[in-house]
Amino acid sequence: MMDCTRGFMFLKKIQKMYAEENFLVRVRAIYLFTFNAIAFVFAGITFSVFVYEGELTYRPSFILLITASGISIALILSGRFRWAVWITLASVLLGISLGIFFGDLEGNHVLSLPILVIVFLLFTNIQTTIFVSLYSFFLMYIFLYRMHGGGGLKTSFVVDSVLGFLFFTLMSVLTVNLLNLYIKEKDELIKEIHHRVRNNLQVLCGLADLHKNDWSDSKKVLIKFQNRILAMSEVHNYLYKSDNYHKIEFSQIIERIVADMKNKNDDFKVNVLNHSERIELPIEIAIPCAMIFNELLNNSFMHAFKETKDPNIEILFSKTGENCNLTIKDNGTGIPLPIDMKKQKTTGFTLVHILSKQIRANIEFFNDNGLVAVLKF
Repeated sequence: MMDCTRGFMFLKKIQKMYAEENFLVRVRAIYLFTFNAIAFVFAGITFSVFVYEGELTYRPSFILLITASGISIALILSGRFRWAVWITLASVLLGISLGIFFGDLEGNHVLSLPILVIVFLLFTNIQTTIFVSLYSFFLMYIFLYRMHGGGGLKTSFVVDSVLGFLFFTLMSVLTVNLLNLYIKEKDELIKEIHHRVRNNLQVLCGLADLHKNDWSDSKKVLIKFQNRILAMSEVHNYLYKSDNYHKIEFSQIIERIVADMKNKNDDFKVNVLNHSERIELPIEIAIPCAMIFNELLNNSFMHAFKETKDPNIEILFSKTGENCNLTIKDNGTGIPLPIDMKKQKTTGFTLVHILSKQIRANIEFFNDNGLVAVLKF
């Protein structure tokens, strides 16, 4: 029990020692310490057995492994992880080479070659491991050549050894490459999340700046502010439930914003017809577009139907070539035209103007038995 406690204390000490390193280095340091500790103990026991039985064949290899493991442990505990890695790798490579070049032919020493590949995969990169794998094929050839000279070589043994090592190496390299791709994707995703959070905070600051000069009813101002934030959050809610973190199917966002708007105005019945195509948008386009749509839809709900008995809103989202068109049409009273977006004093139109410029979109307004707004991007 005390030995296990001391072992965990050593591992915690290593974690603290490499706390400022990245996650991969911290994990590798613990694995390397564990590997060398086990190698030191078992190699020492095996070497003692060989000495006791008078077996001299493996002495150089085991002396090398015991010495290198001890040095590597000392280097890890002194904070020099990279030196410890290369000493461990060099000792394993040299030890296996000595065993194959000069060791006893009894037993299948080819089985030690996968260990060599795994160790290099764990503590280096795929490129280095490929070179080591090629060297391992050379070692296999030497061992099989020695067996052939000793008259104990069978064709089935050669085929099994070569194919087994080949498939093992291939699957190991492909597996690690896949894991590396996952790690790379997660790193990129984390960077993208930080970038999005920063952009969203800037948008919120801009919204607060737009609202600070609004001296109307404070409750209405807060409701507007909340609706604009919810339009942003709908995009992120969709991303959270999606497998694709870079693009979203925007018709789903339209449906959710419409549902939220109808719920908030449940005392005022508006018939909403949604004719949106299933089109994916990049996240950097989807968030501003969602906020623009929220503003235009809110404008129709709040201002269009004061004199309309049967209020209707029609939504059309389509794509022609590389260009997307988002149209919101109501059968309300319309508005005086033309609209100069730069001179508008209302928060909603100012926000639409800013966001349209952000995604390099053009927005048009015209009256056709009500107001029609067309966003082209």
